[in-house]
Amino acid sequence: MSQGNIRETFKYVSTAFPRFKVSFNQTDQYIIDQLGHFTFLDAWDLNMRGIGLKNVFNGGLYSGNPLLLYNLTKLDSNIILSSLTNFMTNFQTRSPSLNYHLSCGLHGRIHQIQQSFSLTTILLSSQSKQGINQIINLWGKLMLQYYGKEHIKQQKNFHNDFYISKLGYYTDTGAYYWYNKESNLTYEQTFIKLKQYHVQEHIPIQYYELDSYWYYKQNNNTGEHGGIKLYEPRLDIFPNGIEILQRNILQTPLIVHHKYYSTDNLYQNKYQFLNGSDGQVSLPLEQIFFNKIFSQIKQWGVEILIQDWLSSVYEDMPNSSWDVHIAREYHLHLAEGAKQAGIKLIYCMPLNPDILETLENTQVHYMRISDDYSVNINQWNIGRASIITWAIGIIPFKDTFWTNSIQPQSPYGNFTEPNIQLNALIALMSLGGVAISDKIGNTNVTVVNRLCRLDGVLFRPERPATAMDSTFLGSGGPKGEMWHTYSSDAQQSFFVEYIMITNLTESYIFSWNELFNTQEDDNPNRKISDIYLVFELENSRDYYWFTSINSSTILMPSCAQDKLTYYSPFHLFVFVPYSKISNWILFGELSKQLPITRQRFSSIQYSLNESDTFKINVTGVYGEQVWITIGHSEHVFGQIDFYTIQCSFLSIESISTMIITCNTETGCQCNNI
Repeated sequence: MSQGNIRETFKYVSTAFPRFKVSFNQTDQYIIDQLGHFTFLDAWDLNMRGIGLKNVFNGGLYSGNPLLLYNLTKLDSNIILSSLTNFMTNFQTRSPSLNYHLSCGLHGRIHQIQQSFSLTTILLSSQSKQGINQIINLWGKLMLQYYGKEHIKQQKNFHNDFYISKLGYYTDTGAYYWYNKESNLTYEQTFIKLKQYHVQEHIPIQYYELDSYWYYKQNNNTGEHGGIKLYEPRLDIFPNGIEILQRNILQTPLIVHHKYYSTDNLYQNKYQFLNGSDGQVSLPLEQIFFNKIFSQIKQWGVEILIQDWLSSVYEDMPNSSWDVHIAREYHLHLAEGAKQAGIKLIYCMPLNPDILETLENTQVHYMRISDDYSVNINQWNIGRASIITWAIGIIPFKDTFWTNSIQPQSPYGNFTEPNIQLNALIALMSLGGVAISDKIGNTNVTVVNRLCRLDGVLFRPERPATAMDSTFLGSGGPKGEMWHTYSSDAQQSFFVEYIMITNLTESYIFSWNELFNTQEDDNPNRKISDIYLVFELENSRDYYWFTSINSSTILMPSCAQDKLTYYSPFHLFVFVPYSKISNWILFGELSKQLPITRQRFSSIQYSLNESDTFKINVTGVYGEQVWITIGHSEHVFGQIDFYTIQCSFLSIESISTMIITCNTETGCQCNNI
């Protein structure tokens, strides 16, 4: 087969099983053409859904795997189809040579295979009342079981992972200091000034990311393009090296950028590489090379490596797609090197095969599933892609963001950020990195303070926010974005639900039955009441009683995006369980983006006695002033009286706990334990 355009040739398969008929013209009509689909449509596509596969689903590198097909009127009637083995060669496509039928098989660029080589595909159908989120969670669970891999949420101290739990600073695409430093300063001097600013203004940055500007590239290119020539800090960037930068200046964990190697790289005289026929990309072939690279950066204070430009392994290097082993072994070598050094991986710019290939290793913990920040104004829209990555145990990342709409002397020209608070909230709800990237002197501290404690610990949900099932309906569902997640206290005995809406072109009636359609096996008792108190974060005094008893509904208001400015209004609804043994209701810390999370509340307890006692253990750090709002109603569905209690953390311990006690006789008080 002629290689031709690489994107086009990946549409072909040399084997096809299973295979499904898809209409090619207006007269053909098959069942598959009438079903809704949910899948990747162009790598990190922002929509990922539609009706039928004709004219939409091309397959190959950019579509499918997994592919969910569902009944547009009954969301618990669906099937999911995906590769189970050999992800880097096992594709789903509409092959031109097979009348554009949906075909699963060996992609058509492979030159030869061994007799023992095989491909396996999994087809899973839903059970009764099993919606889209639930069947994808089940698919992910089965995939993880097949590879003997635990979900990241099952790992010990999962919530204490610094990337998940703490505020960071990024310098990647969209960041102010991406290939841009302070005037007349080196990058090292810029970082010194940046760190001083963060300390002086009490902006609690707990890690820093160094992007691709710091190492040597092909043909000594000083811009973003070109592969790695030498993975060492350039003398004009960090003259004293990264280890000194980390140990003496930043004094936090580091995240560093890594991409493909160039054909003129300086390692080829010692290690084996495969140089691409395009003259651009070179792949290291030996495990010992990866071990060297990871061991080296670990000594610099690096804890996470970003493997970026993953698409180039196939798109820009034809040779890697001629063999069934090369691309897969690249991923395995990368992961093994990281594992030996104790370094975690973030995948960036992954193609569909790269996403599933993470099932074969334990080191890819995070994945950026958005376009670059500032390149696409709607790149925050990750609610659907997050369903898939979380199902297979990977934490989604939406990329960095600014905390002010304008950055002075920005390298991005007239770019203005219209959705500051929305970006911050989605970063927080994604469970991935919350990393700001403002110019020195231009961080909005109010935005930062709504995200975290004074020590930089973020107020996090228990899982990433994902698009709700009803957003996939052909008609009758919300016309825009409606995402769900939940949080708990540290003891996981008290659960709060969150619904975020944005870009709704018309109002939507939200019903009780939708609230728990993302139920997961790890928290089967999350529904702890048949009655919830619901309020919008920005207007907590306008509350609703929401119950299963009388089929309650809530009118979600329209909040359409401004087509001129791209401003996306949003609303966050908080669902707090009402206890049958108490009339006290926790509204939480309303000045925060997520008012009730385990990072602030270690336990929430009701006591059944004559005085109706309510006890809340509140966690804080020295110097924090925390205001907690609590409601009281004489009876269910009644009027609520509000109490706001101040807790002042004055203990010399870095982290301490205070207790708020409420009862009907004395009201509420906050005291040391």
